[in-house]
Amino acid sequence: MFDFWTRAVSALFIVAAGIYFYKKRNRRYLQFFQQEEYESKRFVAWYFAKRAYDTRATKAALGGLIASGIACYFNSEIGMCAASVVFSLWLIAIAKAEENPETTGKIKLKMTPRATRIYKLAFGIFAFVFLLCASLCALLEQNAIPALWLLQLVLIHKNPGFLVIANQLLKPYESSVQKGFADQAKGLIRKYDPIVIGITGSYGKTSSKYILKDVLDAVRPTFSTPGSINSYMGVTREIRERLKPEHQYAVIEMGAYYRGSIKKMCSLTPPKAGIITAVGLMHLERFGGPEQVFLAKSELAQAIPQDGILVVNGDYDYCRRMAAENPKQTTLVYGLEPEKGHLDAYLYDIKADEKGSTFKIRWQDNEYEGFAQLYGKPMLSNVLGSFTLACALGISPSLVLAAIRNVRTASNRLEPVRASISSLSAEANGQCPPGTILRLNDAYNSNPTGFASALEVLGDMPGGRKVLVTPGMIELGDRQEAENKEAALKAAKVCDLVLVVGETNRQALVAGLQEGNLSAERYKEIPSMKEALAYLATSYCQDGDIVLIENDLPDLYETVISF
Repeated sequence: MFDFWTRAVSALFIVAAGIYFYKKRNRRYLQFFQQEEYESKRFVAWYFAKRAYDTRATKAALGGLIASGIACYFNSEIGMCAASVVFSLWLIAIAKAEENPETTGKIKLKMTPRATRIYKLAFGIFAFVFLLCASLCALLEQNAIPALWLLQLVLIHKNPGFLVIANQLLKPYESSVQKGFADQAKGLIRKYDPIVIGITGSYGKTSSKYILKDVLDAVRPTFSTPGSINSYMGVTREIRERLKPEHQYAVIEMGAYYRGSIKKMCSLTPPKAGIITAVGLMHLERFGGPEQVFLAKSELAQAIPQDGILVVNGDYDYCRRMAAENPKQTTLVYGLEPEKGHLDAYLYDIKADEKGSTFKIRWQDNEYEGFAQLYGKPMLSNVLGSFTLACALGISPSLVLAAIRNVRTASNRLEPVRASISSLSAEANGQCPPGTILRLNDAYNSNPTGFASALEVLGDMPGGRKVLVTPGMIELGDRQEAENKEAALKAAKVCDLVLVVGETNRQALVAGLQEGNLSAERYKEIPSMKEALAYLATSYCQDGDIVLIENDLPDLYETVISF
């Protein structure tokens, strides 16, 4: 007959270890859930796609199950207790060794009020389920401890599910909180009444926002959101905290996460003007196809009033269609490709050096010469879109171009930096050779047009050897493999060395490099961006080399998940 206290002590160790493990592990899962913007379906899809299953704790729980089962079979009270203590301590040690998601990873966990609510409710649900089932296990008497280890094993693999359940339960509350904040932001927009200019597109939104904001700031105080903040609640927060009475313009970046999201944003910040930067091969994974992307982006054009200003990028057929279907009192088309059709603003004769790019713009039958400390046709297209919108607001073209000379876009967008070789990697530990490299940092994001343009800039740059570091492009749906292969094929014609980062697009990129006849010693497969930059700093780069960093994937895609 098994002693009650032996089972009680064993159970206490198992439950305490399970609760401690849960609290540590689920903070790591929450880090990735937060990166998926608390979208439950995407988080679950990530979990299975990355096989983010537990392996370490499973061994401890399985060991506890087997050892306690053997002890139970032989009626060994000491064996039962010893097995429970040993394997519980093993589980606690595993939990103690877990990484702190608030200090590790490219995108660290931020314990915002929402994250805290999800985490606490998920823990409450877990604790209730665990303790309830543990109580039921106690009814099994001599089989209670093996049953408890079996329960532990099951719950270890159900941990992420508690976050999803908590998120779903909190949705009504989160919606009410968000509505209150949004109503405050709407009230400020009505009160101060700035001229709201919306910017959307498959790519180029953030850069265009920065450029236009700097141009308009040269004339009147202008509000815009920092970084790449373009979500409904992100913009809401910025308006509540930073919009002032003196702001006469408000440049609002509008991201589309689903059909209706831009329409919702326009209800928050009703636009009087807008720029559509592109409708291309981005976020196809979310929308399913370019037609759906077009319909989502069209919501900005539809929200602009009839007497407003609509500026679209004529280098994209979908943008031209958007202008045709949503004509305004002022509808203007800009671009770099006049063969696509009529252009109200045309940029051409681009020449680049280490200082930036010179160009010409034809606007209202006049030719203007301009300069920007920026590179690449996509970025200069953003310059042209901002120029067109500013001129449509009545600002002198000469004044707009004077302001453009000094604009700086957001960091990591084909940003040229002359720096020492050692600056490539903090991990180099003084092992780098002397000298400097030109680093073209295009790490924020990537798309087929931008990738091709960045390679063109890299190829045109005078200097030493040309290096590409890239994990490839994501969110291209069923076009992802083909587009990455095509980009690698172009890279093979330009680069002296290509570092393929991570697993996400490795096969497609390597296939493209091989098809482009890049020899095996001129490309390498490296697990992470950190290791790739350390390799360049310590083992490859020399004075005068040019390094293009094209995209840098978040932990969701790059990190080899180990639980």
